[in-house]
Amino acid sequence: MELQKRQDQGLPQRKGQKRKLEEEIKDEQPGISPSPVASSDARRAILSEVAVQVSILDSAFSWQEADRAAAKRATHVLADLAKNGGTHFSLFLFPCFNEVVNVIVEGGAVPALVKHLQSPPITEVDGSVRPFEHEVEKGSAFALGLLAVKPEHQQLIVDHGALPHLVDLLKRHTEGTTRAVTSVVRRAADAITNLAHENSNIKTLVRREGGIPPLVELLEFADTKVQRAAAGALRTLAFKNDENKNQIVECSALPTLILMLRSEDAAIHYEAVGVIGNLVHSSPNIKKEVLAAGAIQPVIGLLSSCCSESQREAALLLGQFAATDSDCKVHIVQRGAVGPLIEMLQSSDVQLREMSAFALGRVAQDPHNQAGIAHNGGLIPLLKLLDSKNGSLQHNAAFALYGLADNEDNVSDFIRVGGVQKLQDGEFIVQVLKHLLYIMRVAEKIVQRRVALALAHLCAPDDQRLIFVDNGGLELLLGLLGSANMKQQLDGAIALYKLANKAMTLSPVDAAPPSPTPQVYLGEQYVNNATLSDVTFLVEGRRFYAHRICLLASSDAFRAMFDGGYREKDARDIEIPNIRWEVFELMMRFIYTGSVNVALDVAQDLLRAADQYLLEALKRLCEYTIAQDISLDNVASMYELSESFHAFSLRHTCILFILEHFDKLSAKPRYVYLVNHIVIMSLFMFTSSFLVMYACYVRRNSLSDDFVIRGGFFAMDSSATSPKYERRPFSIKLWPPSDNTRQMLVARVAGNLSSQSIFAQKYGTLGKEEAEENAKRIEAVAFKAASQQYDNEPDGDGGSAVQLYAKECSKLILDVLKRGPVPKEDMEDLPSEEGDPGPKDSVEVITPPPETFFDISKGSRSFIEAEETEEILKPLKKPGNSYSKICFSNRSFSLEAARVAAPVLESIKDQLKEVDLSDFIAGRPEDEALEVMTVFSTALEGSILRSLNLSDNALGEKGVRAFEALLKSQSCLEELYLMNNGISEEAARAVCELIPSTETLKVLRFHNNMTGDEGALAIAQVLKRCPLLEDFQCSSTRVGAEGGAALAEALESCTKLKTLDLRDNMFGTEAAVALAKAIPKFPSLSEIYLCYLNLEDEGATVIADALKDSAPSLEVFDMMGNDITIEAVPSIAACIASKQNLKKLNLDENELKDEGAVQIAKALETGHSQLKRVDVNTNAIGRAGARVFAKVVLQKPEFELLNINANFISDEGIDELKEAFEKCPEKLGPLDENDPDGVGDAEESDEEDAGDDDRELDSKLKHLEVNEEDE
Repeated sequence: MELQKRQDQGLPQRKGQKRKLEEEIKDEQPGISPSPVASSDARRAILSEVAVQVSILDSAFSWQEADRAAAKRATHVLADLAKNGGTHFSLFLFPCFNEVVNVIVEGGAVPALVKHLQSPPITEVDGSVRPFEHEVEKGSAFALGLLAVKPEHQQLIVDHGALPHLVDLLKRHTEGTTRAVTSVVRRAADAITNLAHENSNIKTLVRREGGIPPLVELLEFADTKVQRAAAGALRTLAFKNDENKNQIVECSALPTLILMLRSEDAAIHYEAVGVIGNLVHSSPNIKKEVLAAGAIQPVIGLLSSCCSESQREAALLLGQFAATDSDCKVHIVQRGAVGPLIEMLQSSDVQLREMSAFALGRVAQDPHNQAGIAHNGGLIPLLKLLDSKNGSLQHNAAFALYGLADNEDNVSDFIRVGGVQKLQDGEFIVQVLKHLLYIMRVAEKIVQRRVALALAHLCAPDDQRLIFVDNGGLELLLGLLGSANMKQQLDGAIALYKLANKAMTLSPVDAAPPSPTPQVYLGEQYVNNATLSDVTFLVEGRRFYAHRICLLASSDAFRAMFDGGYREKDARDIEIPNIRWEVFELMMRFIYTGSVNVALDVAQDLLRAADQYLLEALKRLCEYTIAQDISLDNVASMYELSESFHAFSLRHTCILFILEHFDKLSAKPRYVYLVNHIVIMSLFMFTSSFLVMYACYVRRNSLSDDFVIRGGFFAMDSSATSPKYERRPFSIKLWPPSDNTRQMLVARVAGNLSSQSIFAQKYGTLGKEEAEENAKRIEAVAFKAASQQYDNEPDGDGGSAVQLYAKECSKLILDVLKRGPVPKEDMEDLPSEEGDPGPKDSVEVITPPPETFFDISKGSRSFIEAEETEEILKPLKKPGNSYSKICFSNRSFSLEAARVAAPVLESIKDQLKEVDLSDFIAGRPEDEALEVMTVFSTALEGSILRSLNLSDNALGEKGVRAFEALLKSQSCLEELYLMNNGISEEAARAVCELIPSTETLKVLRFHNNMTGDEGALAIAQVLKRCPLLEDFQCSSTRVGAEGGAALAEALESCTKLKTLDLRDNMFGTEAAVALAKAIPKFPSLSEIYLCYLNLEDEGATVIADALKDSAPSLEVFDMMGNDITIEAVPSIAACIASKQNLKKLNLDENELKDEGAVQIAKALETGHSQLKRVDVNTNAIGRAGARVFAKVVLQKPEFELLNINANFISDEGIDELKEAFEKCPEKLGPLDENDPDGVGDAEESDEEDAGDDDRELDSKLKHLEVNEEDE
């Protein structure tokens, strides 16, 4: 492992001036932007001051007391300017330290200061008096060290001849041990350190000027500060400079340095261990000399030092020693290093953990040490380090763990602590793999699963069959995926995804199956060419010329069309009614050429056409293109697309995507059903999918024979046992599933029935025993139905049976949850298991109530014509049907289709209570769409509806008026949804006009419209007539201050309000004041959403103050994205503290910072036992604020999720968060967008005068009263 530069690991109290000043630069407050005029004035002032001091230095080079005093003051003034920007110049006027140094150098200070590194010449007038002897030289050396912060400044100082003078100053230690001598020698050593820092040329020049011998001599100087300065200089000179290293050793520095290791002064042994570390780095010969000189024991002793920097350097040095030979590794362990190193692994200092892991990794490469490290408790702390965000720390921990894993004696310990699966890279040695496989077969189930998870990450492709087929590892992973425990599901999903990716990656050409018949390609020149054409297709009114011979060879669909009994057989012109010209042309181009470029914008339509005409190879190309666009937002629709068109490659890609992003998708309520559906399918389908991929890998690499895959098991074809056999296509059967797979499904279903989920929150759960009984019955019913489906398609692969199996299970789970618990005696009348339908001789789990909900919205959006409408609406025509709720969403009705639907709707309108006509005219021309809406409106006129949903129809004013008959006839409407309808000012007025009766309205939702202020005034008139309104949404409607104030005033009459959603408008302070006035009128308010309202501090404060003394039952409080700062936090915190029923708090995208975060967290500290979620992403929160939030929320019994991403939390703070949530990691949101360098706890250093090197830590958060234990 490449070691870090040691100059960056200095002791805080003893860092060289350059390093100290560089850190001060980094710690400067961001955002200070002085005006150009102010900066210009400050620059001129500093230049003027520098010119004065340079003039003094140039004219005062003599032993006259006045000259010496003036020169001393001048060096101090220049040093003060270089260090602090000068006491006479405001930091606000000139905040940049580097710029101040540049101005000083520009002013000619360097040659003047170099001149005073030497004593002035002695004249007869001077006599024997030496006023301020050594002090002027000391001041010059100090100032030059401060100026050496840039490489160009370093070189300039050297070019003016500073090095010989500095070396001469080092030699003054022979003149005594007075304070003046001590100070000048120390300053000279510090200056050499800063000049040579990261400058290899200057390091060499120091050696050539004879600087190393006096520095080695100074290691034995009586003053400890001089010893430290000399060691610091040697440390810098030794770094990556072999000639300097050799000379330091030749000057007999090693004995003194080793003695310094035993010093009780932390600063002394810190610098000494640093010098030795740089000496031995990449220098094996010097390393041997250091070991021979007896360095091991004192270095081990430093592992227990009170100085963490010395501990870190000692651990790093031991790691370097351990690379010498096996004997050295053993000696390090024998002399007691393991215990302190393991203890250091648990330190809060990241670098300390990193270096101790590095040392343990090196000593763990010896077999004699491996068991000892594990026996002394090293496994668990090393495994914890794998979760660190620090790459070097992870690498060192993994290196150590792989060393320990090489020892078979440690394998059982690895398994016992559940840590093998954390090793993400590399391979175990053969004997360890065999031992793991043995454990995976015979150990307890929990241990078996841990091993399978580990090997999924670790195994090579060559070992996959051995591990996951021959030894049952795949069944174990599928068992995890079917678990009711979310953590186990996530582990299983990640492992299966990793495993599938290792198997192979298919290109679009690989993915396409071979054509069932030899293909004939006429070539590009015959595409839509009338030459020799014997058939013409009419597409969108245009002619497309084709050739039967080419079409006959392309697919079974065309063969049936031209060879079967269809009317197209002898037709000259064939109309293609449902494919666009562009899509049809691409399909034909593929038929004629065998290839085509599939663009994303046509891929789905082309897939539909390819499926219709059975062009499997083209389907695969379309699937590949579509798969490139899969995202978290569209994976559900992509999966539905794959099911609709039998797109197995796309479905497989969707499943892999869901496995890869399992944690994110599982957390989204709208995806819960999809994820559960995929999990159920994966229990048996993934087995075959993975093994098909594995078989392809085997075949591609000639590793094994042909395989037959049936029902989730993998076996060699018995006919392939002969030495001479021909390879045949794989026989893939997805049905029936194995017994183990069915048992896993039963366990999964039982978990869904008995554990908390989005459905359980609504309908409740069952007891464990009842859930298990129902799960068996559900699986039996689903299995029987799927088996019947499979029997009806004897030549199929079982894919449709798989789909039915999963859908039936999902449907029956929901039915059972809706039904609720059943008394045990009644359970006996229900079917028990497959083949035993029970006394009623029925396979139904429950006797369902009459259907009341008619829904045609499932699947992808599609156009619907008259003939299809007639078929779809047949259930509504049945006499005596009980449908009271209909949903026609996601189907675009033509005018003819609407006319077919109208009499059906009119016949049942008296029984309808809920009508959903959202998104039912998509893609239709405006005139046709308006007529369709009018037809539906007329058909439903006079119905007595409770709920009406007209969302997603781009109504505008014309559309609203098209529904006039329906809207005006409603007198008992309780819910009205007009979301994403293009509701403009005029349309809003039409809504106000056409809904005469709103006395019973409880839910009114506008979202994503163009309402604006004028439209909001019209909506306000509707609100004034809604005394029973409980749920009002007017989000993303472009409402400003005037409209917001009008809505707020109108809401004062809605005293029953429970949910208020005004998100994403531009209310500002004026509307906020009006809303604050209305809030006390809502005593039952439980949810309020006020994000992105441009409230700022003033608006947020007035609303928080209003909420504080009202809405006692508030459960959701959302003020995301309102530019809230610490100014508004006290009011918000007081409001939060008063809301003891609060479940969700969202303050994302504000500017709380640490101080605000601490106050908000403190407000949640007492009570709030129902709190479930807190969102404070993007708030410039640092380590302190994050720590307090974690401490508070983890005390809440119902808490589920803390989102604190995209803040400025340090790496140490991230580690602390993960450690705090170690037992419940699912409660901590992602931290991948955190910026540890943004802000946080800062250290400020200051040097009071030329003789004081001590630093003082001053926390920026010291004014926050947070009771925490010392770290």
